[in-house]
Amino acid sequence: MKVVKKEFSYNSRTDSIWYIIAFGDIHMGNRSFDEDKYYKTIDFIKKEPHTIVIGMGDYAECINAKDKRHDYNAMDFKHIDPDSQYAQITKDFMPIKDKIAVLLDGNHDYAFWQRHNHNYVDTMAHDLGVPYGGISSYLRFSIKRKSSKGGAAYRQLNIYAHHGWTGARTDAYKVKVIQDLSQIFPGLHLYLMGHVHQLGEAPATVSLFVDEAGSIREWTQKYVLTGSYIKGYEEGIGSYTEARGYRPTSLGSPIIEIKPNEDLDKKKDFMAPPFRLRVSALDFINGDKK
Repeated sequence: MKVVKKEFSYNSRTDSIWYIIAFGDIHMGNRSFDEDKYYKTIDFIKKEPHTIVIGMGDYAECINAKDKRHDYNAMDFKHIDPDSQYAQITKDFMPIKDKIAVLLDGNHDYAFWQRHNHNYVDTMAHDLGVPYGGISSYLRFSIKRKSSKGGAAYRQLNIYAHHGWTGARTDAYKVKVIQDLSQIFPGLHLYLMGHVHQLGEAPATVSLFVDEAGSIREWTQKYVLTGSYIKGYEEGIGSYTEARGYRPTSLGSPIIEIKPNEDLDKKKDFMAPPFRLRVSALDFINGDKK
């Protein structure tokens, strides 16, 4: 894993909204890859100046003919091999490289590395000039409003991002797995997990504590499943989703909207949330702006 620290600044209260895009499980090279939704996400990242991208792994299908998971019916012949798949992802990510905080490995990426001694994600991170995070990363984002007085302090947002590992079918178990991330690094603001190809926010957990004034206070931890770009059921195309009877899921990436300038706790306790976080999807954000 890798610890990533980054500092960001903004100019004014009207310029204070940031977006975290958890972008992964793309699976370029699979015939069921949703190319349209993928490029809409890229366009959103290009357009929005205050955007931070966390790569969640499985950028490419990365399955060759020697792999037991290989299925000719599922192959996209435009990008038939891992070289082509990662080359296209790298080309697509190049215009947004300055907004990428880290690139994680996924299980497809990692399995190919172990079998063939080539780490495509590490190479891609090197070519883009961004941190390579391994299978998980701890991210600390410090965001500060620029001030002519020079007195504003950075507000820290702490995140643990993990590609994920479960083959669970039930929503309840997937929720358990992502909530278990808080047992690794307790007390963070946000936990992100991919792999399960579900998109959206899992139930938050709330901890109670007593502050120095003797008041009972709350600390909220948010959990977000980071979606995918691979369709499970298409006319004339087979998939492992269909073969194993998995349910179809919403496609795309979650967008975590951050308002660092908003004080939720006027007492400014050291445990007070430093940001307002709202989790939504690209369609929702675009709809907000019309």
